[in-house]
Amino acid sequence: MRSTEGVYYSRLDHVRALAAYLVFLWHFLHMTPQYPVPYGSAPIFPLALFDEGNTGVALFMTLSGYLFAKLVGSQQIDFGNFLWSRAMRLAPLLVVCITAWVAIEWLAGSPIPLSNILGGVLLPTWPCGTWSVTIEMHFYLLFPVLLVMVRRYGPLALLAVVAAALTIRTDWWLTYGEVQHLAYWTIFGRIDQFVFGMLFALAPPRRPALRVIAGVALVAFLALWSVFDRMGGFNMNNGASPSALWIVIPTAEAVTWGSLIALYDGSSFKMPAILDRALAKIGEWSYSIYLLHFFPIVLMRNLFWDRVGSADNFYVALIVANLAFVAFLPVAAASYIYFEKIFLAYRRPYLRAPVGAAAAALR
Repeated sequence: MRSTEGVYYSRLDHVRALAAYLVFLWHFLHMTPQYPVPYGSAPIFPLALFDEGNTGVALFMTLSGYLFAKLVGSQQIDFGNFLWSRAMRLAPLLVVCITAWVAIEWLAGSPIPLSNILGGVLLPTWPCGTWSVTIEMHFYLLFPVLLVMVRRYGPLALLAVVAAALTIRTDWWLTYGEVQHLAYWTIFGRIDQFVFGMLFALAPPRRPALRVIAGVALVAFLALWSVFDRMGGFNMNNGASPSALWIVIPTAEAVTWGSLIALYDGSSFKMPAILDRALAKIGEWSYSIYLLHFFPIVLMRNLFWDRVGSADNFYVALIVANLAFVAFLPVAAASYIYFEKIFLAYRRPYLRAPVGAAAAALR
């Protein structure tokens, strides 16, 4: 997808496609603790990545930090136009989905409290995937502050933000005995991912070092994710895990995804044009995939599982989940083309020349 400034990076759309794919598989496989597939199924290495596809949310967050830092670079930012453009990108479909969930739950006899809707601006109380947009909004508000830090003290100053977040999560775990809620559902966990995305965009290591960092991070993360999955994964203790792993999970995801995004974005290899376009299109539709797949996913699962009977077999379920993902793509495409795209025309340019360049132009 082209940015507000008309810049386009097809490979970053590929990354969006991967993030949407991971989240779709996660929800298709695990909308309830035991069905279609029990949490912590412990498949063979490295398939825990799909069994715990919730890490796709971390990939989305890291990509946001990377993309905005790469777009802005040394330029100044018109913050008002920036927020307006993000609203035009995210708000229309978000409002439709929240409204639909409010209506569905009301008709089902379990209305969503008004406090959850109003409070969703500050807390992750919006329903079914819409909660993560709250954290994106928090990042947008922090983004100018993070840019000032980078420009005044250098990109490595961002590591102080990660250190502060780690300290907060550690203190929370020591105080309350669990930190999963803080790490997964709030900016106090997700800030690591935005920040490392920015860091790898603004100060990437040289290519040989980046290859080593990305390779080691990927292998280590896949090993960690396999152990995490065998421990019960995301749903350990019903989503309130006492494990101290949650202190560092956001950071591990941030370093892994940030380094891999930077490596992939800067790689020189060429893939077949048809594959490049297909992945880019899926990335273009990723927001619709992310928000809309909650509506039909139970129906889609039941149609597949009633016929195949694969609820207790992770490997069969994974194949079926992939078929469901492909089947859902036309819905996401239609949402993007006939709804989302209408509002993109109302975005406003938000980048301005660097201060030094602007001053030189006036001389």
